[in-house]
Amino acid sequence: MKCWICGAPATTGEHLIKASDLRSLFGSCSQVAPLYFHAPHKRNIPVGSIKADRLKFKGRICHRCNTAVTSPHDKAWEKLSSYLQKKIARDSKTAIVDLSKPFPGATKQQLLNVHLYFVKLFGCHITEHAIPIDIEPFSKAIMTNSAHSNVYLAFGNSVNVTNRKIASLTPIQAIEQNGSPVFAAWFYIVGNVAIEILFAIDHRLIPGNLNAIHPSDPSKTLRLTKFKA
Repeated sequence: MKCWICGAPATTGEHLIKASDLRSLFGSCSQVAPLYFHAPHKRNIPVGSIKADRLKFKGRICHRCNTAVTSPHDKAWEKLSSYLQKKIARDSKTAIVDLSKPFPGATKQQLLNVHLYFVKLFGCHITEHAIPIDIEPFSKAIMTNSAHSNVYLAFGNSVNVTNRKIASLTPIQAIEQNGSPVFAAWFYIVGNVAIEILFAIDHRLIPGNLNAIHPSDPSKTLRLTKFKA
């Protein structure tokens, strides 16, 4: 199997939900005190380690891309995720986030890094489930450290009706035209924070009420979306 990012032999798996997000939400886990994984075909599968393959995409990438190349992207999301979790926990009605707070002095670059973290996850999602979206622009964005022109992010407070700690990655939902997706979306949820990751061949396809952002946007503020159950 080849790495979908660079084409080298693929030897590592990317976490479905970032390991730092799992640890911040659930703490440590073990065979004695496992996490429980829900899959479409089976629920309550015990997982005794954050490093377990079950918590990773089946579509693999190479060690270099999963560490050196995308490390800045991982770290940027880890910082923003922690900031959002704490901010929303303090005030669930938070509507606007000043991105210069978690990213002082390098807001635009760090926002690009967050964007590229989700570009990586999107690419893993596409390759694992054979979604007919061209993977080349995803690879190019990561390899050239530049934004994917068709990927947008919408951030908000997650809707959790169970009051249990939940981390989730949803399937990709797509709208096709002439056999090719023109719009696609999926959610990454960790605790009280939800991110909708969107692909649109035309930005006008994205509903305005999502407050979706792109690294090309000049604003350094993040307007949170009220996602519906």
